[in-house]
Amino acid sequence: MKILKFILFAGLMFIFCSSVYNREAKSELLPVIFDTDLGNDVDDVLALQMLFNYEKAGKINILGITIGKCNPYTAQYLDGYCRFNNRGEIPLGYAYNGVNPEDSKFVRTTLDTIIEGRKILKPKRGLSDRLPEGYKLLRKLLASQKDHSVIFIAVGPETNLKRLLESQPDEYSKLSGRELIAKKVKLLSVMGGLYNNEQDFAEFNIVQDLEASQKVFAEWPTEIVASGWEIGSKLLYPHQSILNDFKFDHPLSISYKTYLKMPYDRETWDLTSVLYAIEPEKSYFDLSPSGTVEIDKAGKSIFTSNENGKHRYLSISGDNIETTLNALVKQVTGK
Repeated sequence: MKILKFILFAGLMFIFCSSVYNREAKSELLPVIFDTDLGNDVDDVLALQMLFNYEKAGKINILGITIGKCNPYTAQYLDGYCRFNNRGEIPLGYAYNGVNPEDSKFVRTTLDTIIEGRKILKPKRGLSDRLPEGYKLLRKLLASQKDHSVIFIAVGPETNLKRLLESQPDEYSKLSGRELIAKKVKLLSVMGGLYNNEQDFAEFNIVQDLEASQKVFAEWPTEIVASGWEIGSKLLYPHQSILNDFKFDHPLSISYKTYLKMPYDRETWDLTSVLYAIEPEKSYFDLSPSGTVEIDKAGKSIFTSNENGKHRYLSISGDNIETTLNALVKQVTGK
């Protein structure tokens, strides 16, 4: 009887110690928040898969995902995709009454796809489950983290970020949104804008919620590193990887093939912000001097060099394109 009690006690202690160890180990990983407009383009799916692969490799801890595209099917897709990657418990937030309510080219098709009698995505959460407001989730997530630790990656309209900036003290924190960001966020890696002289137009993510973009670049209190349109347009994801590196029933493969007629090599806009945010020590990109980005009334991004500025942007030399593209493919595929 004593031996049985000892074995039971030892087993319970092992479970307890393992749980404590796993929590401590997880707390040492790079904490990441991802804000996405998945559905507007398929590169969000590739960027999301990158993050899951970084997490599986023990590099990061995905704290939560906020959705900047105001379409209910996007929330279902994201939940299903998280579950496909065995992360169905990831907190999701939603920009209610936000922008881009139109349907996606691939989201509903992927959700409806049935192969060998089973759906490839099996969401259990949607707007009917009362997903929290994006900014409220962000406040909750940030309040629980160590100071100056969170890597924030935003690859769509900046609606959730603006609402976070404007938020007031609540049950999660006595700090205002701006104060909470300044205390908890280390870096904002954002896909948005245009930072060269080769083209002259207002970039898509910036103009979808122009007021939000202006406010974020004007008031966000931590360092911002922007990946402009010109970076992702030079790094084209090879369609051969979709065909060869993913099974035919993988949701990424189905979404990619549905978005546009194959074969096509898609620009890697959102992927570049993920790659820099997680591996800034690698020489995949060059960084501009410090300065300030202003978003004008037309939505154009104007950079002014200033040694006291908190903004920088990415650039890439021709010699580095192949190396960086290989790194992106490697991380999307997890190989």
